[in-house]
Amino acid sequence: MKIALKIISIILILSACNSTKKVTTTNSRSQIKKELVGTWDCKILHDENGNKVDTIWHGFGHEIPKGPLITLNEDGTYTKQFTPKNIDSGKWYFDEENQTIVYLLYYDKPYDFVAQDLIKRGHAKKDENGDYYEIITSKVFKYSDSELTLLERGNRRRTFKKKIE
Repeated sequence: MKIALKIISIILILSACNSTKKVTTTNSRSQIKKELVGTWDCKILHDENGNKVDTIWHGFGHEIPKGPLITLNEDGTYTKQFTPKNIDSGKWYFDEENQTIVYLLYYDKPYDFVAQDLIKRGHAKKDENGDYYEIITSKVFKYSDSELTLLERGNRRRTFKKKIE
């Protein structure tokens, strides 16, 4: 029995030591994917049947799908630029098991009314420095070194092309 426990322990330790991946947290599912690092420009949105979507009705108005511009940095930071003045930023990692990009959207200080409300209602997490952030996820449909497709509501697929820098 002791030998079996030692073998299982050794296997667990060896499986956690993967030198080809940069682990960003203590969770072995959390990592930076080299293929995803770069700036991604939205090119097209398709519906669940593969048809191009030109506009989306949100109840308060129409959206013309042409963004955001997403930059995923190798150091685990990101920006999502929706407009020149509306830019989210924080940390990111790739959840291999769920094929999901996880964004930690940090709130700007001083916290505005919305951030204070989210913190008060428990929707925000607090990091080791005392800063608050929100967890946002994007399900990855497929990716390569040059193309990234994310799933959205209604099984829409937003495809991005990597910008050559």
